[in-house]
Amino acid sequence: MRSQSRTSHRTPASHEAGFTLVESLVAIVILSVGLIAVTNLMIVAASSNTVANQGTAAAAIASQRLEILKQTPFGTAPFDAGTVGSVTTDAAGFTQDDAVPGVGTIHTRWLVTRINAQAYFITVRSEGLGALTGARSRAEFTTFRSCTSLGLGCPPPGA
Repeated sequence: MRSQSRTSHRTPASHEAGFTLVESLVAIVILSVGLIAVTNLMIVAASSNTVANQGTAAAAIASQRLEILKQTPFGTAPFDAGTVGSVTTDAAGFTQDDAVPGVGTIHTRWLVTRINAQAYFITVRSEGLGALTGARSRAEFTTFRSCTSLGLGCPPPGA
């Protein structure tokens, strides 16, 4: 019988499978850039969500205030010089701050301008008080209010 010699086939060390240090560093840099981009997206999304929440709350509060003003009888505040409840008055009209849970503080200002004895122009503006959300969350409504029935408490023409 013939003896067969067995030879082992070894590959040189330079051909071993695996990653080099440079390949690992490049992969870490690429991964870091991707994570920074995703983090930036999360920050922008959170900011936009805050603005949207305050904008929704501002629109709801401004709409409520306008409905209250439309139902307020002539000859009462704010159609005269008085104030109501926690409402204050300043040079820009009447103001009120509402704390909305989970949203923050919404500042509302309204101005009632007399056109004549039986008609008023009403402007209501609400906005969040956050540093980044103020003007971006603003809601403003305007309307005319008139009264023509003396039996319902309207002032007489020319009064």
